[in-house]
Amino acid sequence: MQNQNRRKLCLAMAGAPLLASQAGRALAQSRAFSVVVPYTPGGSTDLLGRLFAEGLSHQVNEKVIVENRPGANGTLGAAYVAGTPGDGRTLLYTFGNLMLNQEYMMKDLRFHAMDQLVPVARTCITQAVILAKADSPVNDLRDFIALAKRAPGKQTFAYYGDLGILAMAAEAGIDLLRIPYKGGLPGMIDVAAGNVDIITSTVAQAAPMMRGGKVKAIAVFGDDRLSEWPNVPTIKEILPNYKAVDYQVVMAPKSTPKPVLDQLAARINAVLNSPEVRKGFLDKGAIVSPMKPDELRAFMDADLANIGRIIKAAGIQPE
Repeated sequence: MQNQNRRKLCLAMAGAPLLASQAGRALAQSRAFSVVVPYTPGGSTDLLGRLFAEGLSHQVNEKVIVENRPGANGTLGAAYVAGTPGDGRTLLYTFGNLMLNQEYMMKDLRFHAMDQLVPVARTCITQAVILAKADSPVNDLRDFIALAKRAPGKQTFAYYGDLGILAMAAEAGIDLLRIPYKGGLPGMIDVAAGNVDIITSTVAQAAPMMRGGKVKAIAVFGDDRLSEWPNVPTIKEILPNYKAVDYQVVMAPKSTPKPVLDQLAARINAVLNSPEVRKGFLDKGAIVSPMKPDELRAFMDADLANIGRIIKAAGIQPE
């Protein structure tokens, strides 16, 4: 009898790790798999985030829900993700540079992305433009800079966390009035209505309104002109020392264990290698440009330092 009891005890102990593992999986899968976009629906991050989530759902073999949690220039949604369990089932999909900008732009910031989140993957580099109202007398960035120099502090731009226009203004030596928005789409609608003079937007977000004749591009970010709008000059053609890149990333809570992080990175890499996903991103004005966790961490650390230099050169104070 004693030997039989000892045998039962040994079998129970041997099965405990398996039961614990199964319970852990059941607990993890009891939560929905979600991708949080910290901006309003309909913007470029939302459009590309949904495309990414659709590809990810095929990889994880279950529905991936997209949650929009806008506010505080993207930091509300990011902070929400940072506070979720690190089980790999809640991810942040956001503009990396817009999120890092807030380290310098927001006073008394309590959320620090690189301390409270961990990079999982870079998904893409986005093609972006500076937009004005379609019937604006400003035809390109040279015109706008000249106008701003004639009337310092009078020209307005819609701001939702992006430093592209601020960096341009610092390089051009012009003074602009910043009008805050919760996302790029509401700002672009106001530019089309003539309530704000200019805004930065990705091509993915701006193309329908550009084609519809409601807004026009006056400058292109990056090194090359756009094939569909070849007459619009790049910012570098007008301001040769200008440097900026818009990129989107996937991040997870800091508590995410390395094996989970590695599995997520592998799955996301498979998503981004899909020809359908690559074409979908390109159709929305984004070029798939993957980075793994370690190289993305180094890239974002360097970008954070560069943003600090831009802010200092522009003399911008946090608000």
